[in-house]
Amino acid sequence: MKYYLTTLLFCLFFTQVNAQKPTLISGPVIGSVTSTSAKIWIAYKGKSDNVIALFDAKNKEVKFPTNLDYIKNKKDVIAMTLSFTGLRENTEYIITIKFNDQIMSDSYKLTTLSKAPIKDFSFIAGSCFLEWPNGFGKMIFPGAHKRIFEPMIKDTSADFNLWMGDNTYLLFGQWNSFEKNFKRQLKTRTTNKLYSKYLMSRPNYAIWDDHDFGPNDCNGNFALKDTSLKIFTHFWPNESFGIAGTKGIFSSFKQYDCEFFLLDDRYYRSDEDDTTGKLLGDEQMQWLKLNLLQSKATFKFIVTGSQVLNKQTEKECWMSDYPADTKDFLSFIDNNNITGLMFLTGDRHLTRVIKDISFTNYPLYDFTISPVLSILTKETEIEKNNPLVVPGTLVQGKRNYATIEVKGEVNQRKCIIKDFDEYGVKQWEIEIGEEDLR
Repeated sequence: MKYYLTTLLFCLFFTQVNAQKPTLISGPVIGSVTSTSAKIWIAYKGKSDNVIALFDAKNKEVKFPTNLDYIKNKKDVIAMTLSFTGLRENTEYIITIKFNDQIMSDSYKLTTLSKAPIKDFSFIAGSCFLEWPNGFGKMIFPGAHKRIFEPMIKDTSADFNLWMGDNTYLLFGQWNSFEKNFKRQLKTRTTNKLYSKYLMSRPNYAIWDDHDFGPNDCNGNFALKDTSLKIFTHFWPNESFGIAGTKGIFSSFKQYDCEFFLLDDRYYRSDEDDTTGKLLGDEQMQWLKLNLLQSKATFKFIVTGSQVLNKQTEKECWMSDYPADTKDFLSFIDNNNITGLMFLTGDRHLTRVIKDISFTNYPLYDFTISPVLSILTKETEIEKNNPLVVPGTLVQGKRNYATIEVKGEVNQRKCIIKDFDEYGVKQWEIEIGEEDLR
């Protein structure tokens, strides 16, 4: 009875949303996946008796969504996240989308996690994805370099994708209205077919930075930040966003013996000329500290748009823009003997690794991986000869991404980070053992 009631309620919802012939515009995009749950995002338009389900072929079971959340624009395009619970662990599910009994998609799959406390896994990380609008500009600007997604898609060993900010560039004032922001977000996913295929290939987790939040280098004073928050949280199906009483896109998720802390470096960001200002805001910082204290993870990945440890730059960076706030946080890490911490960052349109041994009992690493598909830049004069940069890790003038693999036995885990250019050619490799971060 529960099965039929769920299906009936779901179909009734769709019949009330719109009155046009149904069209699947974009998706499915796989979001957060745990051992018992999953999230799927789609964009569509029109009325139909729709059914979106996960099919477990091995056990001949069909799972329907237990919750859905959506927004729509003035053209009645709906961006929807569907949540599935009660799934079997370590099980492959086929994603099926049907509009009026016509199967729109059944070629994409997801696999739930095992409940094992430790398991080898890997993921792909990158930032700064600029899909240039149609027209002459596409012949000049980075949208022409879509080939980077070919090696990324072919890497079937990666268990999920990690988007580290500037995942969609709001251009020409598109941050100034809900309709323009929504249209830009949707256009990015419908224009680049390789990108869309990549989003469908495995789970995705995302943070934002300035260009998918508002104008360049914007902060918490941005007037339409709640509009940006509404759109971002309805286009990226993360496990959660913010906490009770505190808005934002920050959250955390676990992947076996590792934990990922996805930070919001924009919503509460103070003016950068205020050296006593805050980057994350008091509530988010308190949440981060508390969760780090409680975390038992072997590796703790802190994911944020801006660089953290670069002391030698005039560009946006925790250390240079918010020195008091940053030093307080790093002192907290040291005083509480929080082990296994690494920073994963973006923003810079170049890649480099910074290693700093001056704040904690073990070396802190800041892995900046950028850009996937944006305009290329080079290090500035002030950044040259930075003694904190790990030799051989500077990648400039090339679009690139990283793969990060965690493997090994209990108490002997290691993290292997590799950087690749748009042709899939390896640029550098670093291996860090868990004993190195204690």
